[in-house]
Amino acid sequence: MAEINVMETIPEKMIIPLKQHEGEICEPLVSKGEVVKVGQKIGECPSDKCAAIHSSVCGEVVSVEESSHPSGNRINSVVIQPIEETECEDFTPFKDSGKEQLISAIKEAGIVENYGTPTHLVLNPPDCDIDTVLINATASEWVGHNYETPLEYASQMLDSLRLLMKAAGASRGVIVLRNDDKDSIDAFDGLDYEGKTIMVSPLIGKRRVDYYFNDQNTDIIVVSQDKIYGKNIFEYFTYNVTGRKVPFRCTPASAGVAICGVKSTKAIHDLVNTGMPYIETVVTVSGQVNNPQHLLVKIGTTFRDVIEACGGYSGEPAKLISNGVITGVAQYEEEVPVTKMTTSIIVQGKDEVLKDISKECIHCARCVDVCPVYLIPNRIAALANQGRFDECKQMHVENCIECGRCSSVCPSKIHIMQLLQYSKEAIAKAYEDMFEKESSNLKLGCACGSE
Repeated sequence: MAEINVMETIPEKMIIPLKQHEGEICEPLVSKGEVVKVGQKIGECPSDKCAAIHSSVCGEVVSVEESSHPSGNRINSVVIQPIEETECEDFTPFKDSGKEQLISAIKEAGIVENYGTPTHLVLNPPDCDIDTVLINATASEWVGHNYETPLEYASQMLDSLRLLMKAAGASRGVIVLRNDDKDSIDAFDGLDYEGKTIMVSPLIGKRRVDYYFNDQNTDIIVVSQDKIYGKNIFEYFTYNVTGRKVPFRCTPASAGVAICGVKSTKAIHDLVNTGMPYIETVVTVSGQVNNPQHLLVKIGTTFRDVIEACGGYSGEPAKLISNGVITGVAQYEEEVPVTKMTTSIIVQGKDEVLKDISKECIHCARCVDVCPVYLIPNRIAALANQGRFDECKQMHVENCIECGRCSSVCPSKIHIMQLLQYSKEAIAKAYEDMFEKESSNLKLGCACGSE
């Protein structure tokens, strides 16, 4: 299992964005000159479409202003100057809470999935009924979050899955591991839980979780599969695990499925047992740094301070990337904060930065060979480049999970994934502008709960 180190040094400045999720920005509850405690709520949700923001340190509010954000935008943020004293809010555990109380607590604790959706909306989506909860544990960098032993990790994940099922009102729960993650498989396989022996079952061919639920006569199972990565994997992930198809522009909730990550699952476990809100996260720091590592970081710590905690740069940095080389975002400065959505920081040297010029497609079909959802990426990219978005839609561009495999194997160095993203955004905007005709049988968007 990955070893997690704790960032002990206290930065001189913390930048805590009031939006660390998809949805509405939170309203500030503090102003310049106020002293805040660890865990104090500093951002209030104006609606259900956001998650509360808390201070991760004890200190004085320097300002509430627009600051740099890892997304590349400038977001209204609370800037705090930490002090040495550590005074915390009185945290209240939420053991034995009911469904509604648990959902409310998750929202107030500011728990968010790493892809941005507030966890309370994942577990309790409007107009949708959830019957199956999946924990996506296929990303190894999230596994070692403060667990002393593999057994502790496995037992806590199973207990946490029960909490997720309770919050969602779901009757079934699944933990999905990665086939080559031997440490995690060994941690779960053979574990005695609630009087039954856990068996890790590989998803082979068209055999989905229904088979194992029936075979093992249980409501909780652990399965393994090949790692799936990308920005929009959840429709594909849902189908691969459950066999249920998610309609275009819908979420897994429309198929009765909720998907949570290990980070949010751990945060919910801590909330229920200690009352602590979401104020710290594990970040994987790699590349041109002197001491690459997995680091437990307080939310709001700048990338510069995180890199200094890893021994600083090992050479002259050329590019700083958040959340993955292929699907991440290049940063324009170091003074951007770690947020709830930050999973990794990568530092590239000059020799690693790609500077290739795109050439004409040679029709080698390498992008077709590697596409996990069986698209024809080069053809769709060419259509997108010409603005022929209706034809892109006819070729099912919406199924692209934005994994970046097509761009990485292209010998002509065409920005295939970016062109597919461009096409998807153009199509989404076109559909948003359309109005529903009374006589039309065309239904736009996702109609959860409709007959």
